[in-house]
Amino acid sequence: MTAGRSSSADYWTGTHVDAPDAGFPGRQESLDHYTWRNSMYPGTLELMPVAGADGLSVLDYGCGPGNDVVGFGHFSKPARLCAVDVSSTALEIAHRRAALHGLDVEFRLIPEEVAPLPFAAASFDLIHSAGVLHHTPDPAAILRDLRRVIKPSGRAQIMVYNRDSVWMHLYVAYELLILRRLYPGLAKDEAFGRTTDGDLCPIANCYRPEAFVRMCAAAGFRAHFAGAGISLLELDSLRNRIGALQDKRLDTESRVFLYDLEFNSRLWPLHRGAVAGLNGCYHLEPA
Repeated sequence: MTAGRSSSADYWTGTHVDAPDAGFPGRQESLDHYTWRNSMYPGTLELMPVAGADGLSVLDYGCGPGNDVVGFGHFSKPARLCAVDVSSTALEIAHRRAALHGLDVEFRLIPEEVAPLPFAAASFDLIHSAGVLHHTPDPAAILRDLRRVIKPSGRAQIMVYNRDSVWMHLYVAYELLILRRLYPGLAKDEAFGRTTDGDLCPIANCYRPEAFVRMCAAAGFRAHFAGAGISLLELDSLRNRIGALQDKRLDTESRVFLYDLEFNSRLWPLHRGAVAGLNGCYHLEPA
C-alpha cells in the first residue's frame, strides 16, 4: 500500500464498482445493469460463466455490490450461494439487491488481513472471484485458503488483471504516459495501478499468465489461462496503435507487443493466440 493511501478495506468501503448506493427500483433494472456492465468487457462472461451452476455450492469471493451474485441467482439455481467481501458498503448493496431478486444468499464480511474464511474445509463445488485477488496484499495466501474450502471435485474461476494487454502496452504506456504526460516519474507498471480502479486505489496489480499459473500451483491448484476479456476502452485505444509504433518515446517492450498483435474475425487483438485484454481469466482445479 502506498504511503498516504487508505487500506483496501477502507477504500472499497468508500468506493465500489458501478451500482447505485440506494439500490435498483426493480429486478429488470438490476438485470439491465448486469447486462450493461458485462458489455463493457466483451468476452469475460464467456470465460467466467454464471450459468451452469445448478445444484452446486457456490462461493463468490469478493462479491462487491452483487453483480455476479445476481448472475448466479438468475441464470443458475445453486444449492447454496455464499458471498464475501471486505467492504461493508458493497455487502449492504449486494444484500438489498439479492433481496430484490428473492435470492437466498449467505453474506459474510471478511477482514482485509488474510485469515481463514468462515467456512469448513471442502465446502464449495465452485469458487468464483472476478477482479479481486489483484487488489489484495497477499493473493498467494488467499489462494491457499480457497484451496482449503473447495471440494476435491470442485473447480474455480478467477479473473485478475492481465499484464499482456492493450491496457498496459497501449493505454498506459502510450496514451497516459506519453500523450497525456500523466504520472511523471512512474514506470508503466507503477502507473498501471493508478489507472484501473481510481487513482487512490491502494493495490491494483497485474500478472502475466505464466506467473499467475505458478502462484496457483504453489497453492495446490492445477490452473490454466482460459483467455482474456477485453474492455471497450482497450478496443477504442487501438486507434492509437500506429501512432504509438511511430513514436520514439515508446519503450521497446510495448513496441514489440504492439507490433506482434494479430486480430481475430471480430477485430479483437491477439497476443500469442489469446485476446490481449485486461481481464485475464483462469480455470482451476484442486491438484
